[in-house]
Amino acid sequence: MNNGKLDVTALENWLWGAACKIRGEVDAPKYKDYILPLIFIKRLSDVFQDELNKLAQKYGGVDIAEKLLE
Repeated sequence: MNNGKLDVTALENWLWGAACKIRGEVDAPKYKDYILPLIFIKRLSDVFQDELNKLAQKYGGVDIAEKLLE
């Protein structure tokens, strides 16, 4: 750490160590079985939010856009 700031290398090492603890006994190549679905769900969430924002701009508010999606 530099003056209370975390440098990139220290952050990467910390994140890698955390991932290894979470992963436990799972082999690294099998880790993709857990990560790929999370990435897919994140992408769906981002696309949904983008579409909701477009509808909100078009119809004048998030509340109205959410009612249109029901």
